[in-house]
Amino acid sequence: MIVSPNKPFYKVISLFIKSLILFFSFYYIYNKLNEAPMILDLSVLFSNDNWFFTIAIVFLMFVNWGIEALKWRLLIAPIETIDIKSSFKGVLLGVTISIFTPNRVGEFAGRIFFLEKADKVQATLMSLIGSVMQLLVTVIAGVLAFFLLEKTYYDFFQTEQFVSTNVLLFVFVLVVAILVVVYTILKKQTPSRFKKYIDTFKLHSSKNLNVAFNLSILRYIVFSIQYYLALKIFGINGGTAIVFSLIALTFFVTSVIPTFALTEIAVRSGVAIYFFGTITIAHAPILASSLFLWIINLAIPALIGMLFVRKLKFFKEQ
Repeated sequence: MIVSPNKPFYKVISLFIKSLILFFSFYYIYNKLNEAPMILDLSVLFSNDNWFFTIAIVFLMFVNWGIEALKWRLLIAPIETIDIKSSFKGVLLGVTISIFTPNRVGEFAGRIFFLEKADKVQATLMSLIGSVMQLLVTVIAGVLAFFLLEKTYYDFFQTEQFVSTNVLLFVFVLVVAILVVVYTILKKQTPSRFKKYIDTFKLHSSKNLNVAFNLSILRYIVFSIQYYLALKIFGINGGTAIVFSLIALTFFVTSVIPTFALTEIAVRSGVAIYFFGTITIAHAPILASSLFLWIINLAIPALIGMLFVRKLKFFKEQ
């Protein structure tokens, strides 16, 4: 948190930053929602066959971010105690800021600047722990899905559409190796003045970390089910094991590809078409499913999070 030179100055700067956040978030969401009618047939969502699935997806959105709020509250507990309501607000604020940032890195800022007392660097590291756990679950699920499809439904891999096993293994090993190398360097070669921040990783017991990891798994299951239901709404059908495996591969690839705000939906849709193109030649339903999930899981939470932007604290005197 920044120490401000004088009260009037920091109030003006703080207001300016909050105004920018609101402007960019709203402008980005507004533009994307303007494009929605060209892709989404809203009548399909509430037809007699699909209304239950639609309501279930919306309900699971709150479950999804509720689980993340529980995980964030657990991870931040060693440096600041917050109730579940505050944790949920912080998580939604993170969505608001991240919606227009590359790879949604703004999610950290929304959470840490919502806190009252915690050291912001330590809070960022706590948030990083949660993100790494979620990424690890996504990578493991993606690798398992790949081998399930290759072993059980090997005919899918007779075309050039799929990456080879060696490529996938290389990506998996590379991600793990980078994490190990970064951790080793930080642990052995960190100047003493930064030791406080490295020791942040030691503040959690193995039990708490296991709980946080299990919450990451649960959250992954929730948004996988959301994706499955969205695909069913727009007419993408296939064997349950196949569809969930393709969902896992889609999540895996989109999680490791660098994206910018303007290209995020296009990248997500392109990856989905790449994988689900093996079970359907219809691209429109795949695009509609991806956009619908983006609206439910990101756009709506971001709009709700705007209500709490005024609570962001960039300066100690705030």
